[in-house]
Amino acid sequence: MEITNADVIAQWNSATQSDIERHGDEGDFARQHLLNPALFALLGDVRDKHILDAGCGQGYLTRWLARLGARVTGLEPATNWYHYALEREQREPLGITYLQADLSTCAGLEGQFDCVISNMVLMDIPAYQAAMRTCIQALKSGGDFIFSLTHPCFEESSTEWERKGYVEVRAYFQERAIQSGYGYWFHRPLSSYLNLLIHEGCIFKQMIEPQLDATLVAHYGRQHERNVHVPQFLLIHAQKA
Repeated sequence: MEITNADVIAQWNSATQSDIERHGDEGDFARQHLLNPALFALLGDVRDKHILDAGCGQGYLTRWLARLGARVTGLEPATNWYHYALEREQREPLGITYLQADLSTCAGLEGQFDCVISNMVLMDIPAYQAAMRTCIQALKSGGDFIFSLTHPCFEESSTEWERKGYVEVRAYFQERAIQSGYGYWFHRPLSSYLNLLIHEGCIFKQMIEPQLDATLVAHYGRQHERNVHVPQFLLIHAQKA
């Protein structure tokens, strides 16, 4: 059975209000301690930059960037998540523009942004190539494209690390859909993403595999230990030529 973007978006729409609110204003544990520090290290000073948060979810990152002085647009296809982000902006105005659209088919954004961020999104999109092209086309010349993924080389869950003490890699070259809490995510070799960047004329700038501070394991629990030894996430910074 072919899984489409519409299928995945519909499944994300099943999230409840409490599911959405659980992410808070800094995201979950992984975002707070691994993804956010790496993202902001790559971003640098965002003041007055026009930034697209492509796949913004409930909008925690759009709000954070706006508070730091960026001019932010958040794009989200799933109705429940989009409405939450929009309602937060209406209650607590930060000057954020929100668009509800499928990243793989969205048009009209070409050449508008200094930076496009796609945080833990592309591995959830069946039509990821079209989605990446939208992100690249939305950039001004010389603009930055920063995206994060579940690390395609080390996808096995933290619970498996707890049980075995290592991460196992199987069928790395086989592209496949994997059931998750909301719909599916898609395993693809790392080269699928990097080669597309190069093909679309981007310059590869930097890659970060965030490592967890070991002292946090003692505080938060052994379920996070794999991130001390094996990266669970990957961030890529490219520049539009």
